[in-house]
Amino acid sequence: MSKIKMIFNQTLMISTGILFCVGISQLFEHFAYGWDLIEWKWYIPLSFVFSGFLCALPSLFLFNAWDSSEKSRIIVGRIMHFVFEGAIVSVCGFVFEWYTSFIAYLPVLVMYVLIYVFVWMGMQWIYKKDDDKINAAIKEIRDEE
Repeated sequence: MSKIKMIFNQTLMISTGILFCVGISQLFEHFAYGWDLIEWKWYIPLSFVFSGFLCALPSLFLFNAWDSSEKSRIIVGRIMHFVFEGAIVSVCGFVFEWYTSFIAYLPVLVMYVLIYVFVWMGMQWIYKKDDDKINAAIKEIRDEE
């Protein structure tokens, strides 16, 4: 998969995941507390897309760890990816005022983990589909023996 396509797919998945999680949390608050209105500053929807883009960028560095055959390097790369992504989400959340206290920060962390797992599984599925297409094309080209 080309790097630009990967960045686009991840940005789209992360932004959609953020919007979905925010929608679910607002639905919960509607039924739990009777809230009927969401009040956002004008830049909040744009911050979801921008944060999604920023969170997609570290995956470029993770590709370098995947190129290695050392299992320890792959594991360390994935751990660093998770931590670095968490730092990006935390900084974006602070800058864009998604949270104002530690109690409000906890749901952001839970959403981060859920979205991270969702995007990871989605990208694995996309890679599997691409691999199947490549294998099918190679099988068609291969001479009959």
